[in-house]
Amino acid sequence: MDTPSPKTGPARVPDDFAPALLATLELRVDAELGPLKAGVAPLMTELRQGVAALHPGPGGLHLPPQRQQEERVRLARVLDTLEDILEALQRRARASQAED
Repeated sequence: MDTPSPKTGPARVPDDFAPALLATLELRVDAELGPLKAGVAPLMTELRQGVAALHPGPGGLHLPPQRQQEERVRLARVLDTLEDILEALQRRARASQAED
């Protein structure tokens, strides 16, 4: 009896959820880091542009499949870098709060 193989890789987010998830991330970054969020502003801009390219919304032009894959790989690297920087900034923000 054949069983379906499990999906590999990260789950794809439906097109209409990606912008909402990004907005939630931006709100959390703002709430957690306050003025230290400036340290990730360029990466957040890059992430916002990438999400817009992959999820153009109604009537928008979709990237060709090869370009979509390239953009996903690029955004995965951006997210990895962003995660590292956010963790460091969050530690700094908490240390600053403890000093006050």
